[in-house]
Amino acid sequence: MIRYFAVVSYDGSDYYGFQRLNDRPNIQQTIEKALKNMTQQEILIFVSGRTDKGVHAKGQVIHFDTEIDLEGDVWVNGINRRLPDSIRIKSVKKVNFNMHARHSAKSKIYEYKISKKESSPFTSRYENYFPNIDVDKLTKASELLEGMHDFGGFSVYIKDKPTVKTIYSVKVKETKNHITIQFHGDSFLRYMIRRMVGLLVEISTGKRDISDVLKILKTQDRAIANKTAPAKGLYLVKVFY
Repeated sequence: MIRYFAVVSYDGSDYYGFQRLNDRPNIQQTIEKALKNMTQQEILIFVSGRTDKGVHAKGQVIHFDTEIDLEGDVWVNGINRRLPDSIRIKSVKKVNFNMHARHSAKSKIYEYKISKKESSPFTSRYENYFPNIDVDKLTKASELLEGMHDFGGFSVYIKDKPTVKTIYSVKVKETKNHITIQFHGDSFLRYMIRRMVGLLVEISTGKRDISDVLKILKTQDRAIANKTAPAKGLYLVKVFY
């Protein structure tokens, strides 16, 4: 048996997240179907972390096991020919069996893309428009999220799910047309980034005070972080091993 790691990019707009669902389109089932069409075998894939409905990926990582021994580019070409254009396999390589797409991941980078002007029909699926953002306020508020904290106030409650995470950096980058918030952390809770972005946007547009960041980190009060930014602006950029 051989274990392969694959880097995958996808447009999540038309999918109900990564996880396999019986009756709704999802990334996992679509890739597994392409693998079966290529190999005539049932091959299960395992992912570094599920993404929600509408979330995109530039560098998602999956692994799969099979007895079929092929070079990486053969896998890439063979799978991509059987996938819709919205999902692309970027690379495939052999790895040791002690490597696991989820359990071996050390950290991840996500980014949230904000348009500085109203989106067009050609960009609206890949960004979100928030008017009147003060980038200086956005940057100062985002810096308060760095470090090891209990981020339970920015997520949904899941029994026995640890909520203490470490965010290594939050970088705000501005170009002529966009503001991008990049989060690098050891791992992230469900909705955590989108709720952090929701609060940061409200602070940067004068609707909330910067002290609310510290209140949530201190109290884990989910009622304070009550805005969840739309999924379409969020991208999984890279997984580190």
